[in-house]
Amino acid sequence: MLSQKEKRIVQYLSQHRDRYVTSSELAGYLSCSDRTVRTYIKSILALSPQTVGAELISKQGYGYRFEVLDDQQFLDFVSDNALASTRESIDISDRHNYILNKLIFEQNKILFDDLMDQLYVSRSTLSADLKKIRRDLLKYDLSVESRSNRGIFVEGSEHDKRRFIMDYFFSGHFLKNLHQYVGDDFFNLPISFEELTIVVLDECRTADLKLSDFVIQNLVVHIALAIKRVKDGFDISPIDLDLEKGQTELVIARNILNRVQKITGIAFPESETNYIALHLIAKGVKQDRQNSPDKADLIRQDLLNVLEKFDSQYGYHFSSDFTLIEGLLVHLEVLEERLRNHVHLDNPLLEDITSHYADAFELTKDVLGQMPVFAAYQLSDDEIAYVALHIMAAIERHKEDHKLNVLVICATGYGSAQMLKNRINNELNHLLNVVDLIGYYDIDDDKLQGIDVIISSIDLSNLVFTVPVFTVSVFLKDDEVAEIKKKIVNLRPSASRMAKWDGALPLEQVFDQFFSEDYFQIVEGTDKAKLLESMVHQFNDDEAYVAAMLNLLEQREGMSTVIFDERIAVPHPIKAIDKTHRIGLAIVRDGLVWDETYSTIKLVFLVSPSTCGNDGLDLLTARIVALTEDPEWTERLIASPDFETFKQIFLEEKG
Repeated sequence: MLSQKEKRIVQYLSQHRDRYVTSSELAGYLSCSDRTVRTYIKSILALSPQTVGAELISKQGYGYRFEVLDDQQFLDFVSDNALASTRESIDISDRHNYILNKLIFEQNKILFDDLMDQLYVSRSTLSADLKKIRRDLLKYDLSVESRSNRGIFVEGSEHDKRRFIMDYFFSGHFLKNLHQYVGDDFFNLPISFEELTIVVLDECRTADLKLSDFVIQNLVVHIALAIKRVKDGFDISPIDLDLEKGQTELVIARNILNRVQKITGIAFPESETNYIALHLIAKGVKQDRQNSPDKADLIRQDLLNVLEKFDSQYGYHFSSDFTLIEGLLVHLEVLEERLRNHVHLDNPLLEDITSHYADAFELTKDVLGQMPVFAAYQLSDDEIAYVALHIMAAIERHKEDHKLNVLVICATGYGSAQMLKNRINNELNHLLNVVDLIGYYDIDDDKLQGIDVIISSIDLSNLVFTVPVFTVSVFLKDDEVAEIKKKIVNLRPSASRMAKWDGALPLEQVFDQFFSEDYFQIVEGTDKAKLLESMVHQFNDDEAYVAAMLNLLEQREGMSTVIFDERIAVPHPIKAIDKTHRIGLAIVRDGLVWDETYSTIKLVFLVSPSTCGNDGLDLLTARIVALTEDPEWTERLIASPDFETFKQIFLEEKG
């Protein structure tokens, strides 16, 4: 893997493949010495072109240049090394939004190959993206065209483009993202975000000013703050505008605020008009940008480096939040320009943010404090609070996107079941999404699809599920709420539930209480019925017991599948009949056919819970679930030559 500095060098050289880049230029980009750059370059030169898909050319007196030998291989190399400023982490919906921004809102000339480079996707992936976008635009009589001299562009009338834009802004992610900036209730505005968006869109499109949706989003938020500033009696410091250069933007800003004044009755001072104009000048595609491209690159790189650091230290997901990154970049570029021009903004939300969102405020202060590009400036709490809005919105998005799907199970009684559901919604709505409410006998595979957590008013300890189960009263007491919050804090939706044991017993002791070499076997050339019968016999040779257990296993499987993945089965009885809990284990070297869907089962965990208690069983089943996410670990277990080796591998500490 490349170091952070090496990643930045590769990123910079890949973006400037059409020319040689000197070590002095790289040193300026990295804020380090020429000698340090040459040290990093030496490491990059040692990489094999066959592995990278590109060769780093060094030419004395000229500098360095990447010559790409294999586009796809180079893209793979970039993706594998997770280059900080690339867009390989953008999901498909964000890619589509990014492309639409380029084609519809900014209307830049853009070439197919340039778009591949910017998104770090293959030609086939980009072609598939454009095919989807073409289908979406067709409904508006718009088409995506490609010409050798114009690149990719959208063909159609301005009227049809506006129809598409209005739907784009008001039917999808845009307004959802806007409302996650704490919401207009927090701003307490006499006008909605929707109305503000329409005003901004109308005036900018009429004046032929092309702005991306992230710029418009920021502008709407800042106009909302301007309204609150004026309402609460805050002043903005005077701004010196280049009137000759900013005439168009000044007219747009004045028109926007005039329309807002008609709706709200609030009169805006000229300083607010000038500030909106400054925002438009900084981001308008038709105008020369105040920030040089190098400055914009520097802000992006500083921001991504800090966000990655905070993700690794504190477990955030900021560096993969496309909306946060693009929104912050828009804000920070304007902020840097405002700071250079000594323009100060009071923030009417400062007290509310520092009182009610202190964690987000302090986090934002840390982020900005670690960005070298702002080291020369003294950032006020007002400015930090503006940026904190972006962090707060990202946290809200993360909460919404990472809610766990919960299945609520009750015995009987619709009224009591609804009471439990309502209590869950009232107490845990920010963490859980109630998917369904069912009775005990309605449990089946379909009901369990996509479920992350089960909350039940009846004891389900005799059943084994691939997700955590919480037994609660229908009144969902406060201590039960606290216990659920404590246990689910590290869970992720439909994935990675690698539980770490935090109880009193060591993991090995729990293993020894359930597993035994007496219940272990390695077999080949068997079938499901023979194997289960053999495993049950290992528990107890009594024929009545064997018949009863096999019947209970069949009943449980009739309720829902016991297959955890294509190689792992965890059969268990529908109710406990043993006084001592135990888990039988069979390794099937050549695999066996379990049912019509699964024909290569190689690990069979036969779980027999106890009628007296099963402390630690949840830990072991969580660990079995973790096997489904680690194929290499599973393969090593399947290859175990004996019980002791299996135990050693099973108990390995996982990160």
